[in-house]
Formats: sequence, structure tokens, C-alpha cells
Amino acid sequence: MLPTRLTLWLFAGGLVPLAGGLGYALVDGSDAAVGPVLRLLVLAWDAAIFLFFLLDAALAARYSRLSMRREPPASLSLGVANDIVIVVENTGKRRLEVVIRDEPPHGFPAEPALLTATVSGHAWVRLPYRLVPIERGNFIFGDLHVRLRGPLGLAWSDRVVCAAEKVQVYPNLLEVRRYEAMARTMLLRTGGYHIKRMPGVGREFSHFRDYTPDDDFRHVSWKATARRAKPITSIFESEHSQDIIFCLDIGRMMAARVGTLSKLDHAVNAILMLTHVSQRFQDNLGLLVFSHTVHQYLPPAKGRSQYARFLQALYNVRPELAYVNYREAFEYLIARHPKRALTMVFTDLLDKVVSAEYLEAVQLLRRFHLPLTLAVADVPLQTLAKRVPPTAREMYDILVARDLLHGRAEMLANLERQGVMVVDTEPERLTIDAVNRYLALKMGAKV
Repeated sequence: MLPTRLTLWLFAGGLVPLAGGLGYALVDGSDAAVGPVLRLLVLAWDAAIFLFFLLDAALAARYSRLSMRREPPASLSLGVANDIVIVVENTGKRRLEVVIRDEPPHGFPAEPALLTATVSGHAWVRLPYRLVPIERGNFIFGDLHVRLRGPLGLAWSDRVVCAAEKVQVYPNLLEVRRYEAMARTMLLRTGGYHIKRMPGVGREFSHFRDYTPDDDFRHVSWKATARRAKPITSIFESEHSQDIIFCLDIGRMMAARVGTLSKLDHAVNAILMLTHVSQRFQDNLGLLVFSHTVHQYLPPAKGRSQYARFLQALYNVRPELAYVNYREAFEYLIARHPKRALTMVFTDLLDKVVSAEYLEAVQLLRRFHLPLTLAVADVPLQTLAKRVPPTAREMYDILVARDLLHGRAEMLANLERQGVMVVDTEPERLTIDAVNRYLALKMGAKV
């Protein structure tokens, strides 16, 4: 139990006469102003305040009928604000003033940290706060801590409500729901997604229609034009039921953090979004998770059950401080899925040795599949390279950063010269750029 501000003021008020008497005695030179009667009155006042303080604390603990529960989402989304609600119910007649503190998983920032409310008799309130998970996996909420103000307003009484429960932190599911909302409202260009179908794209024939000035002249059907004696254009649609395999590097380079999330977290969020977007094309989706060896492999399949398998495989994956064996991973994939597929490789190619090994391995992969390299840039390194060196020592750091980035750019350019598609993007834009490139390939290029 703790005193309220009112209690401290009352204690201080009791000392005012004593302080005044002491001041008068110093000026007058006698202690008559601080006699035993005044001292006794001050002592009696403070003793009475203390007794009322204990009584108020006992009343707060005994007669406060309060129940609380936490209402978290079924699962939390990584790296975004999740709404957590604390429901406080007052089953007594007296109005209660409460201050509540939750115990979120360790390291997850919560805003606000303290929730305050006044709950009338036989009423309840919902107190929301926002929680930002910074890791995926299984975590535990602790108990709820509540501080009650006594009926006299003199004491705070602390109480602990047992509310420990497990929670799972998945990749960013809120981004998927946002995409669904945009799709329902036909606002798919919002937020950077450009998935509106344009005339004349795709490779599967759909139907004929009259030619318009906006159509690509290369799609004019001359046979149909001759039969109908007017310009006729062919309309194509995006191909369906193709094999798409996501290759996820979880090696040491993907462990670097950008803000609260690692490069691997951004890659997982991008894959999860791609699995959702690809459902409209009914593609067969597969997954390969690797570092120095292959950790997981999901053969290509379609449907909501495959989406659930992806979610279960990705929500608890962790980066490993190990080198990446691209050749072993790609040989593993080719042996189990030799049929041609679009393979989207999420990795980082900053290290020169790793880049050289990737260049050699991706040539093997290119013989059987269509590889798309999604290179996740190192934002802190880019920031360092753009700085003007204030000292000679920092100049060396900046020159090393620029040399690393220059080597990386040459590596990516070399990949493109050898026919390997490349998307070089920052972690925060990885999801948007990956989805847009996937849609561009679906609508304009043949796998």
C-alpha cells in the first residue's frame, strides 16, 4: 500500500504549526512558542492521519469488488501495433479509481504503460493499449497489476490478478488483412501495390474484341481482322496454376536489424503476403528454408491448407549465425522439384565470398528454374556510406562501407547480365516490391 497525494499534503499540513513555532523561537530567542502542547497536537494529528491511512488501505483491499481479464488477439502480428484490451468490471456499489499495469512479453514495447480509469458501481470499462512485438514465436503474458484507491482517498492498495497466458507472434498478418480490405474496396494502388490488370498483358489467350487506339499493335489478330474486315485484337489473361517456390536464406547476413525488425523478418512478411496474393492466380506454392543446410521444404501445392502450412513453418523461424551453402540448397531443390518454376530467392549479397558462391550456384539453378533474386539492402551501411567523414578514423569506416556497396552493386549487375532477374530493395519496401514484381511477371512474362 502507498499513500496518496492527499495523505502527503495532510502530513505536511500538520507540520506547518510546528515549523512556524520553530521559526518564531529562533527570532524571539525562546522556545515558549514550541511548547509540549503544540508538539502533542502535531503528533496527534500525524498519528490520526496515519491511522486513517491504514484504515483506508484495509477498506480498499476488503470491500473493492473488482474482476479483470485480458483480451488479446488470437495471434499477434510482428513489428506492428496490436490492440490489447483489459476489461475491468466493478461488481460492488462503490465507485473505484484504478491504475492497471499489464505484463507483456519481455522486450515488447507497450503504449501506454499504465492504464487509469474510474469504474462506477455495477459497471465495466474496456481499457486498450498497443503492443508492438519485436520477435516471432511463442511468448507469455504475465499477471495484471492493479492499484486501487481507498474510499477515503488516503491510500493506494496493490493487487495482483493472475492472468498469465501464452500468445503466438506470427509474421505481419495485419498487412494481409489490409491488402484484403483494399481488394474489396478496389483501391489496390493504395500503399504501393499496383495489381490492376492492364489490357494486353499475360500469355494465356482469353478472347477477341475490337481494336482500340490504346491496344498494343503487336496483339492484333490479322486472321480475325481479315475475317471481320475490321481491326481485331487478342486479349490475354494471366497464367494460372504455375509453380512458385520461395527460397528463404536464414544465414548470418539476414540477422541484421533495421529498426525493430531483422532482414529475415521483412523477408518472412513478404513471403506471407505473396502466398496470399498468389491465391487469386491459383498458383502452386513451395518453400525452401536454408542456411548452411536445408532446414525445411514444402513441396508446391495450392489452397488455404498450404497457406496454413506456410504460416506454421514461418512464424517461428530464426536467423542462424552461420554461412550459407547456396549450392547445396539449390541442388536439394532441383532433386525434389526438377519441373520448371519461378524461384524467388530472398537473401543478402553483401559479403564478396558469399556473393561469388551465390553467382556460381544460381547458374545451376537457372538450368532448371527461373530464378528471381530479391536482395535485401543494408540500410545502416548505406547511411554510413553517404556521410562526409569528419575525422580520419571515420573516413576509413566510410570508405569500407562504400567499397562493400560498390562490390554488391557490381555483383547484382553481373547477375542481370547473366540473365538472372534481380530486385534490389530496402527492407521496408521488400513486401511491396516483391508483390509488384511477382504480379508483373504473372501478367507480362512467361515462367
